[in-house]
Amino acid sequence: MKEIPAADKTLATIGAILWSIQVAPQIWKSHREKSTEGLSPILMFVWGMATIFQGSYLVSQRSSIPLQIQPQCFGFLCVISWAQCLRYGSRWSLRRVFLAMAVFYAFFVGFQVGSVYALWAGQRAGRYWPGEMYGWITSALLVIGLLPEYYEIWKHKEVVGISLLFMAVDIAGGVFSGVSLFFRKDFDKVAFIQYFLVVLLDGAIIVLAAILNPIARRRRAREAAMAEGNADEEAAGVDQRDPEARPDGSESSTVADDDEAQAKTKALDDSYSRTPTVVPITEADEKQ
Repeated sequence: MKEIPAADKTLATIGAILWSIQVAPQIWKSHREKSTEGLSPILMFVWGMATIFQGSYLVSQRSSIPLQIQPQCFGFLCVISWAQCLRYGSRWSLRRVFLAMAVFYAFFVGFQVGSVYALWAGQRAGRYWPGEMYGWITSALLVIGLLPEYYEIWKHKEVVGISLLFMAVDIAGGVFSGVSLFFRKDFDKVAFIQYFLVVLLDGAIIVLAAILNPIARRRRAREAAMAEGNADEEAAGVDQRDPEARPDGSESSTVADDDEAQAKTKALDDSYSRTPTVVPITEADEKQ
């Protein structure tokens, strides 16, 4: 395709903006719900690691400025989302969470700066394979990072925890960034594979949500109906076994009154049996 720098820059900028803020909906969702149930912390950690290699690769290739900035913003937000998983999911203390973030960011900056200068030195010596290796490592990490999220989907039998808006923005960023490569003089096949995999795997999660989530809602509705039906059957069984029994297990007032009447009758009969019988004296007895 013919080189069109303006199209390349415009599309790359749109993609970079989308990818710079894509994790924001996920961070807001986790903060609002105070839960990361269903969101794999491995996803966010591995994607944060991937941006170290991606940023080093794009800077070393002297890509457009928006594409160079994008991995830095993306990695920064990934670490925040990973920290939320540690806080809400693993119940880490705030001090421990901030310490983990500080260590990650320090490694993020140090490794990337060192890698860029090392890759530039290799290019001056005519060795370009290390840069391509960084690109392939990024692609591998982006794919590997998503696999645990598929496990979470299988475990819950639905898509929960992860923000679908996050996935949608990620897909849009991949589309714009990928299309921008076609308007460049030298087509970057490594970067295109990265973007294509992101679009493919994120799109699969949205499709799974559209299929599995309605099924899960119907399943929960059936389970709730069955539980309510079982409760009604148990209540009906109690009524059939003892129709005069109260819900609290005590006897009704009618049964209590009958028992009391029977007890009084029995006591009266006993008193009569203990009283001597008086036989009336007739006139014949008096004459005798």
